[in-house]
Amino acid sequence: MTLNEQSSAMAAAGGGAARRRPPEPPVRLVRPGNEDITIGENSVLEGSFDTRGSMFVDGAAINADLNAGFLSIGTTGRVEGQALVERAEISGAFDGTLVSSGEIILRASARIDGDVKCARLVTHRGAIIAAQVRIVEEGERSGDGVAAMLAGFQTARAPLRRGLRRRIRKAMPVAWGAVLALALIGGASLIA
Repeated sequence: MTLNEQSSAMAAAGGGAARRRPPEPPVRLVRPGNEDITIGENSVLEGSFDTRGSMFVDGAAINADLNAGFLSIGTTGRVEGQALVERAEISGAFDGTLVSSGEIILRASARIDGDVKCARLVTHRGAIIAAQVRIVEEGERSGDGVAAMLAGFQTARAPLRRGLRRRIRKAMPVAWGAVLALALIGGASLIA
């Protein structure tokens, strides 16, 4: 008789308490693209990284094309390239184009070069900014303001965010109306 059969026979006969299985851990549901990406302190990576989650850089990302919900560059971290994020917190170095739909926090040890476009910039004393910074106002962020933010990217591979798609969808009837009105005015001038 096997051990499993013995324990079930004892439980059936009332000759001892049956062992209970420990509850299984809950299943973590992860949607594709929501994973966090970490570049360790002794790592140097190159290429494109795309996640709706967070990206933590303690090593180096060279010639990088980053697209993340949150970007954190540690004191030993360095990013060279371009990044499109919702939020960023920088303690290390960034050189390139950084576009954020939210805030960028520059810690005291941060050094940033290149172009920066964001809605809010928080700078701690000691941060070095050798970049062209553009703070985008709330009214400017709708419609062509977002397109102008995306224009800072040199590649067309950056996927459009859901909010931008919604704004474009809302603007399309107005754009088609303007095209139609211009066509009617042009046609009327030809007839007259």
